Amino acid sequence: MTSTLEPVTVERAIARIIRDELLLGSEREIPFDQPLGELGVGLDSLALVNLLSAVEAAFRVELSDDIWTERGPLSVNDLAEIVRSTRPAAAPTLSAQGDSAALHGRMEQLEQRLRRRGSAGRAAWAAIRMAAPARRFLFARTQHVLLERRLDEEISTEIAPPPGIEFRLLLPGERPDLSDLWAPVHARRMTKVFQREVDRGAIALVASVGHRVVAVDLLSGSGGLDVEVNSPGVCFGFLLAEARAARGRGIGLALAAYSFRVARERGFRTQLTHVWKGNTAMLAAATQLLRFRIVGSARRMRVLGISRWSWQIRGKRGRGPRLVL
Repeated sequence: MTSTLEPVTVERAIARIIRDELLLGSEREIPFDQPLGELGVGLDSLALVNLLSAVEAAFRVELSDDIWTERGPLSVNDLAEIVRSTRPAAAPTLSAQGDSAALHGRMEQLEQRLRRRGSAGRAAWAAIRMAAPARRFLFARTQHVLLERRLDEEISTEIAPPPGIEFRLLLPGERPDLSDLWAPVHARRMTKVFQREVDRGAIALVASVGHRVVAVDLLSGSGGLDVEVNSPGVCFGFLLAEARAARGRGIGLALAAYSFRVARERGFRTQLTHVWKGNTAMLAAATQLLRFRIVGSARRMRVLGISRWSWQIRGKRGRGPRLVL
C-alpha cells in the first residue's frame, strides 16, 4: 500500500491518540520507540483495546487479528508500521477532526466542539448537560449485542491481576464505599442498584487495593437489572465497573476473566451478557480477549422511565418489559 501521509504523520497521530485516550489529555512526551507496556498499555489490557479501536477509526483501517497473538513489545513505531502496511477501508487519511474521537460518543464530540468556542460554547455545553438527563428519561433507544461464553470449554483467558490488586468475593454484610466507580452524578443511584442486586442474591466480585474497592462485577443465575435468565446452568454477568483512577491497567478485564472461574465453581456452564453496540472497545475485549461469542442482538426503548425490549437470540425472537435470555 502506498501511503499519502508524511513520514512521521502516523507516529505523531498515534502519540496524540495515546495522550487523548489513555493519558487523559496529558502532553507527556511519548518516545516513538518506547514499548507501550511502559505506558500501561499491556497486551492483556483493555487500554490496548481502546488504543487499537481508536487507531482503526482514525486511519479507517481494520487491523489484523495477528496483533492480539503477537506477544512481543509494541511501540508507536511498530504500530505505525502496521497501519501503513494495512489495506485501508477507505483512503488512509486522518479523521476530519484532527484528533481521536473514535471512542467518544456524540455528547463527548459535541462537548469538544463547544468548548473550543470559548465562554459562549462552554455555557451552551452546560445547558445541554442539564437537559440531557431529562431527555434520556423521556425517550431513549439503544442497541445491544448479546454475548455468550461457554464455561465448559478450556479456559485460556484467565488473567492475573495487576500487582497490588486482589480479586475476591464480597463478604456477607460488607458494604464498601463504591462512590469512585461511577461519575458523581450517578454514584449514589448506582451504589443503591448494586446493593439491591446483591440483596437479591447476585454474586459480587470485587477488585481491591487493601480495603479500597477499585472494580466490581456481578453474576446471577436469575438475571439482573431488567434482564431475566431462566435457563438452568446459565448465569448473567453485569454491572462491571472500574474506578476512574484505576483505569488503563486491565483490572476490569481481568476481573471479568476471574468471573469465569467463580461461575464454574458455582456450577454454571454458560455465562451471558450484553454490551451496548456503540461500545466498540468493550465488544473487542469481550470477543477477542475473553472469547465471548455473539449469539444475538437486542433493542431497548425507554419512554418516561419505562423500558421495552425486543430481541433475537439463537434464531428465537422475543419482546417485553424485560430482556429474557
